[in-house]
Amino acid sequence: MDLRPLYDIKERLEQAAIAGTGLLGEDFRLQRAAEALRPLAAASPVFGKIAAGLEELLSAPAAKRPGLLLDVLALVDAVVYTQGKTGAEGDLVPLPAGAGGYQELPYSLLRPLLSALTGAGGGRIETVKSAWDDHPEFFSDLRVLPALIAGLGDSYGELAELDETILKAQGAAVVPLLKEGFDPAGKKEMARRVEVISALEGAGATPWLLEVLPLAKKDVRMAVLTALGEDGANVPLLLELAGREKGKQLEAVLAALAKQDSETVRDFWCAQVRLSPTRLWFLRNAPFPWISDLAAGAFRSRLEGILSEGQLTQDSLVDLRLCRSGVLGRSSSQMLDCWRWTAEHLPELEGVERSPGTRDIDLGRLLPGCLLDSLRTGGPGPLCGLSLELWEERGGPYLACALTAALLTCPAAEVYDHFAPCFADDRPEAALALLDAFSHLRWNGKEDRYESFDAGANFLHPLAQPLDLRWYGPLTRARTSGALKRIEQIGHLTCEQGMDEVIRQLFREDLPQVQEQTGAYFYHLIHDVGGGYRMDDVTLLGRCGWTRWKDLLSDRVTTVYVAADVLDLTPLTGPEKAGVLRDLYRTALMQDKGSSWPEQRVKDQIAAWEAEQKRDHHESTATL
Repeated sequence: MDLRPLYDIKERLEQAAIAGTGLLGEDFRLQRAAEALRPLAAASPVFGKIAAGLEELLSAPAAKRPGLLLDVLALVDAVVYTQGKTGAEGDLVPLPAGAGGYQELPYSLLRPLLSALTGAGGGRIETVKSAWDDHPEFFSDLRVLPALIAGLGDSYGELAELDETILKAQGAAVVPLLKEGFDPAGKKEMARRVEVISALEGAGATPWLLEVLPLAKKDVRMAVLTALGEDGANVPLLLELAGREKGKQLEAVLAALAKQDSETVRDFWCAQVRLSPTRLWFLRNAPFPWISDLAAGAFRSRLEGILSEGQLTQDSLVDLRLCRSGVLGRSSSQMLDCWRWTAEHLPELEGVERSPGTRDIDLGRLLPGCLLDSLRTGGPGPLCGLSLELWEERGGPYLACALTAALLTCPAAEVYDHFAPCFADDRPEAALALLDAFSHLRWNGKEDRYESFDAGANFLHPLAQPLDLRWYGPLTRARTSGALKRIEQIGHLTCEQGMDEVIRQLFREDLPQVQEQTGAYFYHLIHDVGGGYRMDDVTLLGRCGWTRWKDLLSDRVTTVYVAADVLDLTPLTGPEKAGVLRDLYRTALMQDKGSSWPEQRVKDQIAAWEAEQKRDHHESTATL
């Protein structure tokens, strides 16, 4: 059935609705379309009704035409809508395996996500993160999944890594799509495909990995070699490859072998560690118990070498740090004895000379710090008992270890009563031990608990009991007394900045005592110290219920622009901010600082803040 006359009538009637009905009698196109509709009218009652309506419209007096036009147009529209269809040329075939499924989602809803996955420039990762958090089902849609795989090669590495994480959560169904178009000689995108396939299929990926291995190049070859470690059947091949691969490829083979546990593999690692103790680094995440004794022997051997040489070189320091990575969290009896031996020889190790060009590292602090890191990684267990033992026997260097161990295993009040006297005299070394013990503690409001954590090392251990709130006193005093100021900078933060971070991590909005002490701490930091605070510390003060904003900001803000930025972070209302700014402006004028406080800028900011109350009042009235 040819419906062209119907569409022509619809077009002409719509044109008449715009231009008016006065010219209907002269519209030859409409009359021609009406004549072409007569065969359809004879074949179908609904088309007959349209034809009759057209005839009445064209013959009606001018006064009746507008109403009749709308009636006929409504009927034509209704019929046209029933003839709508969607589709494409060709046969209907099932979707290929792993291509994703169809979801009842309009393209307009997916467009921001697709643009973020396939586009360029900044800000895209936030769009993808929000979609993943709020609508994870979007990513299994057949329109999104190919873009997600293509995103593994995104030039923004953090976004590519996020895409990889999301793909691993899609399940093994996406593996065929990941293998489609795979290029063994490709770049990082293809290497990430291998990593996703390995994570999803594990040992089941072995046949495919062995197929692509001979053709794999550079990053892809490294990813394939590492993935072979998921299957114990590949151990003979990996041992063979360990004898002939070099550089990064050898490191990938060692990483693969670190995933396997057998007598053959154990013998291999013993030989490797004897050859170079730094090979322990590859075993840092391996869970096998025998590694603890192996690591203990290698770590002690490295220290004995330093003592026998009588000198600490840059190379031996690097080796020691690499050995340390294999020691963390290990607690076999041989490892405990290694730490006891280290404590016994700590004075000798502390006195070893540094060779020219070696970083100024104090082994007397570094080695107890290694035990502290190992204790944090392992959590409650034998290392806690060892730390308390060494503190009782050796004292000072192991104070941070003992305090951390006690917090993880002992009643909170007992811990405070036993250790707080150690920090009563504000000695710099005691303040530093306090910082070391608390630098990896935080209050987790979601879990309602204090915990020891390290995001980089991926460990988290709850404290034995909620922290005794009396600790906030020694912690704040270590900063305000100046004890930490007398210690040289360690790492990228000064010790004072490190303590600032501790107080931020331990903040609890649900306890007035903590709010009061934290507020006093950051008031002192911002107002009296003046340097090193962050803008979000102002927000934190607001969460502490702080009200003395004028006192806080006087002499601490140099321009109207800084004052406006700081006040915008406070919980004050618009008019309250305006009042504080007026006072600060008057003070600036009295101190002859008017050049940094342009009068018009001050007036504009005050007007904007005062307008907030009027706007809020108007919106409230409108709602009522």
